[in-house]
Amino acid sequence: MTSGSQTTRFICIHGHFYQPPRENPWLETIEKEESAAPYHDWNERITEECYAPNARSRIMNEQGKIARISNNYEKISFNFGPTLLSWLEEKAPVTLKGIQQADRFSQKNYLGHGNALAQAYNHIILPLAKERDLLTQIRWSKAEFHKRFNREPEGMWLPETAVNLKTLAALRQEGILFTILAPHQAKRFRPLGQKQWTEIQGQINPRRPYTCRLPHGKQIALFFYDGGLSHAIAFQDLLHNGEIFFDRLLNSFDPEESEPQLVHVATDGESYGHHRPFGDMALAYTLHLLEQDPTVRLTNYGCFLAQNPPRYEVEIKENTSWSCCHGLERWRSDCGCCPGGTDHRQAWRTPLREGLDHLKVELDRLYENQGSLFLKDPWQARDAYIQVLLDRSPETLDRFFLDQAKEQPLSHPKRVAALKLLEMQRHGLLMFTSCGWFFDEISGLETTQILKYACRSMQLAKDFGKDLEKSFLTYLRKAPSNVKEYGHGEKIWSSKIKPVMVDLERVIAHTAMASICQENRTDRIFGYRLSAREQLILSQNGSHLSIGRLKVSSVITEEEQEMIFSVLHFGGVDFQCYLKPLKTIEDYETVKQKILEINKTASLSDVYDWLKDNFDPRRFYLKDLFSEERQKLIDLLLQDRLDNHLRQLGEWIKQESRTLLKMIDMGVAFPKPIAMALTLIQGEALEKALERAFSSDHSLEPLEVFFQRSQELGAPLDQEQIRQKIESRIKELIKEVKDYPVPGNLFTVFSRVIRLSAGYDVPLNLWTLQNSFLDACRDLPPDRPEFRKLYEAFGREIDIPTEVIRWELE
Repeated sequence: MTSGSQTTRFICIHGHFYQPPRENPWLETIEKEESAAPYHDWNERITEECYAPNARSRIMNEQGKIARISNNYEKISFNFGPTLLSWLEEKAPVTLKGIQQADRFSQKNYLGHGNALAQAYNHIILPLAKERDLLTQIRWSKAEFHKRFNREPEGMWLPETAVNLKTLAALRQEGILFTILAPHQAKRFRPLGQKQWTEIQGQINPRRPYTCRLPHGKQIALFFYDGGLSHAIAFQDLLHNGEIFFDRLLNSFDPEESEPQLVHVATDGESYGHHRPFGDMALAYTLHLLEQDPTVRLTNYGCFLAQNPPRYEVEIKENTSWSCCHGLERWRSDCGCCPGGTDHRQAWRTPLREGLDHLKVELDRLYENQGSLFLKDPWQARDAYIQVLLDRSPETLDRFFLDQAKEQPLSHPKRVAALKLLEMQRHGLLMFTSCGWFFDEISGLETTQILKYACRSMQLAKDFGKDLEKSFLTYLRKAPSNVKEYGHGEKIWSSKIKPVMVDLERVIAHTAMASICQENRTDRIFGYRLSAREQLILSQNGSHLSIGRLKVSSVITEEEQEMIFSVLHFGGVDFQCYLKPLKTIEDYETVKQKILEINKTASLSDVYDWLKDNFDPRRFYLKDLFSEERQKLIDLLLQDRLDNHLRQLGEWIKQESRTLLKMIDMGVAFPKPIAMALTLIQGEALEKALERAFSSDHSLEPLEVFFQRSQELGAPLDQEQIRQKIESRIKELIKEVKDYPVPGNLFTVFSRVIRLSAGYDVPLNLWTLQNSFLDACRDLPPDRPEFRKLYEAFGREIDIPTEVIRWELE
C-alpha cells in the first residue's frame, strides 16, 4: 500500500434510494396517506427526513455549530428509483437539482464516472418477470436515467438485488456494465484463466470486482458488498457516531493484501436520515474524515472498475436476493419473511402472484391483438412509450405516433384506443412492484396499491370487450387476510379498491358537486381537462339546485365525454348528482328549461322525481368525490357550524375560567369534556394568531396572547403540536420569500416568531427551518443578488454561518 494519490485502498458507500410508485392510477397523483402524518404522504415525509437532508447535510464544529454543509450525493454511489425521480421533479425540484448536480460533480472527480446508477423502472422482481417485461423495465429505466443525468448509465441496481443469469444477460444486452449483489449470492469463483473453481464457504471476498460469464460469450462485472458492515449500517447503531463508522470502514481492509482493494457497502439510502434519524450527518462526517485521510480514497464503482478490471471470475446462485434467505420466495410464497417479526402469515402471496401472472397473460394477449391494429410493432411501441411518460406534452405524443402508428395521421378514436392499450400495459407493469409482497398483510398500503394498478388495467381491458375481473377474483378469494374483518382478498377488493375507481362520468359528477360551494373554476382537475363548461346554480333556504353541461377529457388517454348534469343539494352534506349524455346544445337547453320550470312551479322533491325519470339511473353522492377534495368541501360546508360551536365553547370556558384556574392551582386534572374544549379553542386561537402574524400587518400580539393563555390553562395543546404548526407555516412561507418585494420584512417576522416561541419555552426545531431555508437559498433567482445579504442575515439568526450560505447560493 502506498499513500496519497497512489493509495491502493478505496472506499465506496452506496445508497439505494427508492419509494414505490404511490399515485392513484386514475388521478395520477398521490392522495393523503394518514400513516405518514404529519406529512401528506410517505414520499413527502421521507424526502424531508432523508432525501433533502443528504443534499445539504451538516458537519458540526466542537461548539455544536454548523461548520460546513455537505452534499453527500457528491461523495457516495447512489441510485434513485425512476418513479421517485419523477415525483421529485414535481414536488421537490430543489432536492432533485442537488442530486443531479452531485452526479455532474462526481464525474469531474472520478475520471468521468458519475455516482448515479440506474434502477429497474418500478422495482419489480426481475427474475420473476417475462423476458419482454424484463427488457422494458431496463429500457424505461435507461430512458429515465438519461433524462435526469444526461448520460448513459454504467451500472444498474437490481430491485432487492434479485438476480439470475437471464437478468444479468438482459442488463448486458442493454449496455449495462456492472451491478451490485449481496455476498451470499455468489456461488464460486476462480482467477481468470484458471480451471479450478473455489466453492464459497460463507461469504465471498467483497474487496474486488468479479466478472460473470453470460450466454453468447458476453460478460458483466459484479461487485459484492461487505455484508457485515452493510448490516451494521442498516440494522445496528453504526450511524450514531461518524467516527465509529469511519473506523469500521478502515478496519475492513485486508492488511495482508497488496493489490487494490475496494471496501464498499450497500444499504437502503433511507438509512441515512429516515430509518436512522440524523444518519445523514453521521454519513457526512464519515465522508469528511475519509477525505482527510491520505491512506484511503473515495471512489465510485465505475471509476474503480475502469482502473481495476476484474481478475477473478464468479458464478452466482440463481434466483436469490438480498432480503429473503429463501431466494425469491418472499414475492411468491408464505416463506415467513416479513418485517417486524409479527405472527402474521403470508399465505396470500401465492394466490396474489398467480392471479397477477394470469391477468398479465390476458392483458398481453389483448394488447398484442388490439395494438397491432394501430401500431407498427406493439412491443416496440411499449418500449418507446417511456418518452411519453417522461413528457406528456402534445408535441411528444405527436412524435410518438408519427414513429409508431400504422396510419398517418391516426384518427382520434384510434389514437385513444392505442393510448388506452399502452396505459393498460403500464399499469400491468406497475402492478408487479415488489413492495406489494414485501410486507405481511394483503390489506396494507403497498399491496392495495398494486391491486389498484391491476384494477385500472382491467378497467381499460374492459373497453375492448375483455372482462377479466371475475377470473381475477377467484385468486383473491384464495388470498387470506390476517385481518378478521376482511377474511380474504375479495373483500379487500370490494371495500378498498373498487370504490376508488374513476371514470369520466365520476369526474363530471365530482366537478358538478364541488362547484356548488366552491367558486374558483379551473380548467383541469388532476389528470383531466375541463371544457365547454356552463352551469346555473339556484339557492334557497340552504338548499341548492344546479344545472349545467361539462366536457371532460383525459390528459393520459385523450378519451373525452360531454354530459348534462344536475345536482340537488338538500343542505349539509346531502348531495345527489344526475347525469345525462349531451347530444346537442338544443337538447341541453330543453332539459335546463324543463328543470327550471318544475323548480319554479313545484318543490325540490318534484325536481328530484323528474331527474330520476329522465336522467341516467346511476347517481352520485358526496362519497363519490375524490377523497381530499371531498374533505375540503365538507370542511367548507361545516365551517359556519364549527365556528358557532367554537364560539359557544369559548363562552362556556369563560364562564368557568375561575373554576379552571382553581383546579390548576390545586393540581387537579380537568374533566375530559373541558380538556377537549380547551384543545379545540386553543388550536383555533393558534391558527388565527399565525394568520395575523404572517398577514400584511405582521401583528404578533395574538400569538403572544395565545402563549399567555396556554400557560394560564396548563398548556392544553402540547408543545409538539404548537411547534409543528408554527414550523409548518414558516417552512411554507420560506418557499415564497423570493417573490416578496422586500424579503427582509418576512425574515424579520420569522425571527420575531422564533424568539417569541423560545421565550414561552416552545423552541422551534431549527433543523427543519434550516433545511427549508437552504432550499430557498438554492432557489434564489440569480438576477436578485441584492437579496443575498438579507438571506445571510436570517441564516445567522438560525445558526447557519455566512460562508455556508454563500456556498449554497453559488
